[in-house]
Amino acid sequence: MSIETSSRNRTSLAIFALALALRLAFIAAGVGTQEVPRDDAAQYDTLARSLASGGPYITTDGHRSNRAPAYPFLLAGVYALFGSSWRAGLFAQAFLGSLTCVAAHALGVRLFGREAGAAGGLACAVFPYSIAWCGSLLSEPLCALFTTLSTLALARCSQGARWVASWSFLCALATLTRPNMALLFLLGLPLLLRPFRGAGARGALAAGVFILALMPWTIRNYRIHHRLVPVTTMGGVVLWEGNNPYLAHDPLKRGLYMSLSQMPEGGLARNLPEAEADAVYFRRATRYMRENPLETLGLVGWRCLRLWNIVPGVESRSQRWLGAFSMVMMLVFLAIGLSRAAARRDRAPAVLVVPILAVVLSALIYWADARIRAPADPEILVLAGYGAWFVRTRMKATGSLRDGGLTT
Repeated sequence: MSIETSSRNRTSLAIFALALALRLAFIAAGVGTQEVPRDDAAQYDTLARSLASGGPYITTDGHRSNRAPAYPFLLAGVYALFGSSWRAGLFAQAFLGSLTCVAAHALGVRLFGREAGAAGGLACAVFPYSIAWCGSLLSEPLCALFTTLSTLALARCSQGARWVASWSFLCALATLTRPNMALLFLLGLPLLLRPFRGAGARGALAAGVFILALMPWTIRNYRIHHRLVPVTTMGGVVLWEGNNPYLAHDPLKRGLYMSLSQMPEGGLARNLPEAEADAVYFRRATRYMRENPLETLGLVGWRCLRLWNIVPGVESRSQRWLGAFSMVMMLVFLAIGLSRAAARRDRAPAVLVVPILAVVLSALIYWADARIRAPADPEILVLAGYGAWFVRTRMKATGSLRDGGLTT
């Protein structure tokens, strides 16, 4: 093992240890171990408990396909190993989040070098939002890990077919965690197919792996619903929750979402099978968007702002200030990192844009907040880490010149 590899491994280990310590501390102090899962976390917990005990994939409200399967099955595995304790699930979240920081470090090292990569990994380890997602049973940490690994694989696709297959498979896993992340595959294809020599073989391999990875769950859904449901029966519901007149006329919620229970149409399809109910809300959302283009455009504008909201909507003043400070720093250094990457005219960093575009497009179509952005946060932080490293090197160079001038 070379000295450089040994140093990189030590840095990865240090980043992992720091990330894990911060996440466990947040779980213990910020969340506690007595808080019962609620909302989405309660559904994931219910599904995992059922699977761990050999039961069906079904929520308490009778839905069998409204949640993507990757995270419930992972959580079920944790429950099977350590007992059906959601506390064990929180510790697993901390572990997943820490692995993501290591993957971000590896990605940064590959694209920008050892020091800039370390800055990106460190930023991921300490970023308050990334820590916060580990405090509940949510799919964000797992999706961020798959997304970061897929980006790393995409950066290495020129090295052979195994990396092409790995990238496609990881895109599929991200899709089975959060269906909107199928955009990773679609947006990454142009980079995969460049150069054009051998593009057909690479594209065919990637498409084949992606489809095969999704096929078992899609077949399962077809047997249950007797219609094509690639991953979930939530696309129409989510589209309506983010595109409706109630949001457009509520200044406090524009750009966010409004749950079905808050709208008169909440019981519109109550007696329909879940796939048909989802289709009803999809038609209602698309009709609203067609008939109200200006309101829809206004919601899109608000979603652009909500995706990068500077001040988080939390009760604690200290957490609001911490969140605001971290977002400002991230955006400033992100802008610097993007400009420097563009100035290099190096195509390699373009892989970082794929997940960022994926979450931006998701936000423009559905709704926007930090959860929608979360899968791409590691790539954003890698770019921000590169920007911070560039600023630091410039400051050091300026200081050295000044000291040299004084000495002379």
